Amino acid sequence: MRIWTGISAALLLWAGPLGAQDLQLVPQSWPLDLIDPGHTTAPADLMLPMPCGAAMAFQKVTVPVDADDPLADRRVRLGQSLDQTGYSDYLRPAFLRGPFGDPGGGGTHYYIARYELTVGQYRALHGDCGAPARPDRLAQGGLSWFDAIDIARRYSGWLYGNAPDSLPRADGVAGFVRLATEDEWEYAARGGARIDASGFSGQTFFGSGDIRDYALHQAPGSGRGRLGPVGVRKPNPLGLYDVYGNAEELMLGLFRLNAIGRPGGQVGGIVTRGGSVLSTGPELYSAQRTEYPPYDQATGVALSGATFGVRLVLGTHVATSDAQVRRIRARWLVLAGEEGEGANRHIDPVVNLTALIEAETDPRRALALSGLQLEFRRARDRAQIALQQSARATMLAGAVFVQTLNGDAGRIADKAAGIRMLSDLQRAGNKSAVFNRQLQIHLRRIVDMRRRQSTTLLSYRAALETLTGDMPADVREVAYGVLREELALSGQVDLLITLDRFWLDLGLYRLAPDIAPEKLLEMVLD
Repeated sequence: MRIWTGISAALLLWAGPLGAQDLQLVPQSWPLDLIDPGHTTAPADLMLPMPCGAAMAFQKVTVPVDADDPLADRRVRLGQSLDQTGYSDYLRPAFLRGPFGDPGGGGTHYYIARYELTVGQYRALHGDCGAPARPDRLAQGGLSWFDAIDIARRYSGWLYGNAPDSLPRADGVAGFVRLATEDEWEYAARGGARIDASGFSGQTFFGSGDIRDYALHQAPGSGRGRLGPVGVRKPNPLGLYDVYGNAEELMLGLFRLNAIGRPGGQVGGIVTRGGSVLSTGPELYSAQRTEYPPYDQATGVALSGATFGVRLVLGTHVATSDAQVRRIRARWLVLAGEEGEGANRHIDPVVNLTALIEAETDPRRALALSGLQLEFRRARDRAQIALQQSARATMLAGAVFVQTLNGDAGRIADKAAGIRMLSDLQRAGNKSAVFNRQLQIHLRRIVDMRRRQSTTLLSYRAALETLTGDMPADVREVAYGVLREELALSGQVDLLITLDRFWLDLGLYRLAPDIAPEKLLEMVLD
């Protein structure tokens, strides 16, 4: 299998310091078993070429947000409620957005390597083009944080110089290779949007399954203290291998404590995530993080642990063009209250504060007003996030109500058919006491079922009323699009179908909010 096409057999393969090139003949592309061992189950989402005919497999990590809004991001809750390690990995809010978008799609995404960097990929990036062999599939260890940064630099430079068309683009700008942020890593390790909310919040993506099925770690017959080949265990829901165990993966940012849900003020050493072959089973979970000093204090050289590895990410810079900067600025001014609509601008407290700050001659009062303005803007941002989350939650509840009402209607119909059959038998002459008791039980159950149906219908109307009365149209539309993508990615097909039905009902309800209960039920069941 060729990894990429349209490139001459003779390529300038960078094998030394940035800018130095040697003319080398590209060897035969490496076997897929060495660069994407999981291809027999499912192929990688993206395969990027490397020097020496090697390649690196990447998976797409979708972040469902409104891609048309350059400031839209997804609020997720990361970390874990474990008091023993809460100082490091307690629950905390995080905000994510991918740099890339699908044409005509509503979401964003980034790419993360499907596997940890291997021995073979490491030597290829350093110009060693020897024939690939089985040891090349081992995870590369012995890296320092500075080595990992240099690997990303080398690979980006080689791609830009030799295969720029293979890189995904945002706003016409090619991406680059870098280390993952902790938020990107944990979101992907947990399964991202491919896993439902209950699974996402768990300690591990596999719930109560056996860690030995997913990780090379310190256990009999498992990792045995040495880094092993990548991809020999099962993947997570995104198709990522070895997110737990094998090599511990170096992160882009430095360590900070968790100050009861927010980053602590002191910046510390380097961070690894995912544990390693030296970790025990209980030490392997999505929120786990480990801090190390960046330098060996005995020698002063960069610290390079035997199990230190890396999993690379593809990203871009944010200000990809002047036009994008203008879009970002325009949207920011709207969200900050600097640019409103119509007559409401004169009563916007942020706008009034801005005018007061500009007119204030006392520096201390101007500073105090600026602090108040910042708090207003933070409160507005929190309110907007809460509104979007409320809209998605209400819409999801509406879809569940559609499922429930249709299921209840079917059960009521079945029960009514049973009552008719018993009544027919009574009329035919069956007058036994047992028969009468069965009929009375069925009648009581159908009364109970209709009472529950009536209660569910009230909740359904409340969801419709909330979305049409309290939510602006643009908020509803964004929430619907994002929720649709979430359900599609997590494979909840039945709920996706009922969400679409609820969306149609929502449009009809807006035209007739005073619809009678019986007509509303007919609309749901239609």
